[in-house]
Amino acid sequence: MIIDVVGAGSLGLLYGGKLLAAGNQVRFWTRTTAQADLLNRIGVTIVEQDRKIHIQPDQIQAKPINELSGTWERTPGEWLLLMVKQTSIDDFIHEISLLKDQVLNIACFQNGMGHLEKLKAALPNSLICSAITTEGAKRTEYQVTRAGTGETRLGKRNIDIEASTSIEMEKTFTLSRLMQQAGFDCTVSNEIDKLIYRKLLINAVINPLTALWRIPNGELINKEERKRFMRQLYDETLVIYSASGIHLDQDMWEQLISVCRSTASNTSSMLADVLQGRGTEVGSINGHIVRMAHKSGLAAPTHKILLDLIEGL
Repeated sequence: MIIDVVGAGSLGLLYGGKLLAAGNQVRFWTRTTAQADLLNRIGVTIVEQDRKIHIQPDQIQAKPINELSGTWERTPGEWLLLMVKQTSIDDFIHEISLLKDQVLNIACFQNGMGHLEKLKAALPNSLICSAITTEGAKRTEYQVTRAGTGETRLGKRNIDIEASTSIEMEKTFTLSRLMQQAGFDCTVSNEIDKLIYRKLLINAVINPLTALWRIPNGELINKEERKRFMRQLYDETLVIYSASGIHLDQDMWEQLISVCRSTASNTSSMLADVLQGRGTEVGSINGHIVRMAHKSGLAAPTHKILLDLIEGL
């Protein structure tokens, strides 16, 4: 099976590398030709707790994203794993505009909200599903260290489930099985909306605060002042969720604290972006919560302050 992985960051290389090692044909698509050339030249090593997976250069197929449409028209793939950040979604849509009438199967791994609607509008005939994962990975050059094992859940938004065909469901289950064979805890979920909003809440509390204070995730819960600010963001979000008809687990606060503990040494993606002087995903995370509040006639002052502070960086 041919699997296209768009985005050769830590998660893209982790998933793509392990799927390749499990016997699938994987094509990596990078932002630049230089990135593709480097990957083709040195390969990638995946470091796990009990082993290392060495993928030699002659096993790698890596090309810049601007060659994807032409390649796909000649040799279409079965699944496309979209691993780029929210800030690159518009660029991705531009690059695949020639495929707008084709049927692609896309699993979207983005933080935040808004990308699914953009992709469905740009690719109306395609299967667009969400992939919610708690996998973590760190990359140095083209060595990727898997930071413990997590869960991956695949599914379509509730609003799209009724329109799903049996063929689309079978395709999603096929991807799930491939992920399992590659060593991931992956299942298909019919509650993907709940998982999306759970992840949005966690990202909206952890990511901007770590980016502002320049600290790893675990440091958030080491001071009461920080936990009070976290709780303020958390409570504000739940009020907005409730007004929007979204209800999460009763122990969500404990789950949030648990995520900080289990990812204690992690540098959040937003902090990494700030440190590298890149644009962040704050507009699709905290900004989305602000927009949800406005739709319900509410305010989200704490999220709005963080949105402005992070964008100001």
